[in-house]
Amino acid sequence: MEGYFAVGTQAKTSKKTVFAVLGLLAVVGVVATIAVSSSSVSPALAQFAFEEQEFRDYMDKYQKSYESDEEYGMRFKIFRDNSAYIRIFNTLGNSWTLGVNQYADMSFSEFKAKYLPTKFQPKEATNVAMLDEVSVPSQVDWTTKGAVTAVKNQGNCGSCWAFSTTGSVEGAWFLSGHTLVSLSEQELVDCSSNSIYGNQGCKGGLMDNAFKYIIAQGITSEANYPYQQVQGACNKIKVAQVNATISKYTDVAPDNVAQLQAAVAQQPISVAVEANQDSWQLYKGGIVSKDCGTALDHGVLVVGYNFTNSPQYWKVKNSWGADWGEQGYIRIAVKAGAGICGIQMQPSYPTV
Repeated sequence: MEGYFAVGTQAKTSKKTVFAVLGLLAVVGVVATIAVSSSSVSPALAQFAFEEQEFRDYMDKYQKSYESDEEYGMRFKIFRDNSAYIRIFNTLGNSWTLGVNQYADMSFSEFKAKYLPTKFQPKEATNVAMLDEVSVPSQVDWTTKGAVTAVKNQGNCGSCWAFSTTGSVEGAWFLSGHTLVSLSEQELVDCSSNSIYGNQGCKGGLMDNAFKYIIAQGITSEANYPYQQVQGACNKIKVAQVNATISKYTDVAPDNVAQLQAAVAQQPISVAVEANQDSWQLYKGGIVSKDCGTALDHGVLVVGYNFTNSPQYWKVKNSWGADWGEQGYIRIAVKAGAGICGIQMQPSYPTV
């Protein structure tokens, strides 16, 4: 039975541990400050000034502004906590790194609530086609073959499902012999959010439901029906200009590395992952290889893989803008079963 993405409620133990260390360091800092001569600037004050300048530079870079001194103070504190956590995490020898990005002034709970509002419930794969596993290449990257549009940004709207859908349809449309065209997430947000198709606009949705809509209606271009970050009324005039169509969608055999590899070898694939982790919120680069669950809450697009690398990885296109991660992408290690972040649990793809 299909359902919608809900948010996890537990913070990561590793992050709590880091902040416990930071609390101890803060006590040490207070003691050190007391020992400083009154004629000199205290180390704590100098550090605070440095961190505030970092925060102001951050605000300039990401064009942030806050409505009150109270909100500024709150965001500054969150930014300091996240920055400290990033610095410590990056010393621990993980296979990926964290970094300051547009979400660094948000608490973990805020980030989950705003960008991951819904939950994929486990579903039965009903229309599985077993794919040839013998002749697949050891590495694929559809971004170098013209089948992937530029990284997009869903903004303040929980519409990841729409971006995953358009990404896989864009790839399928191109690989069937057409010109690559950026397709309209806004059409899916506005027009497939009803009792017929079951999506909920900025409150979440499912790629399979969006595929059903496109099978019935087709889909127009991004240029014709641009993204607005909010759900509006379906624009029937814009929808009438169809720029791509699909005939069906297929589920990839779940929890199966070889089948997902075979699927990605033929085209970009829509998948669901659990992204309510700091590994996603503050991801900067590298290969995420652990600390990621299987409570699916985010739709993304697998655009390639590299099975010659150590560790092997999936290359994933996200919808949080090109400033996030590796220019909008994240690499996730290959692991049997459900996979890291549940990436192998519910893959599907359209056919033109």
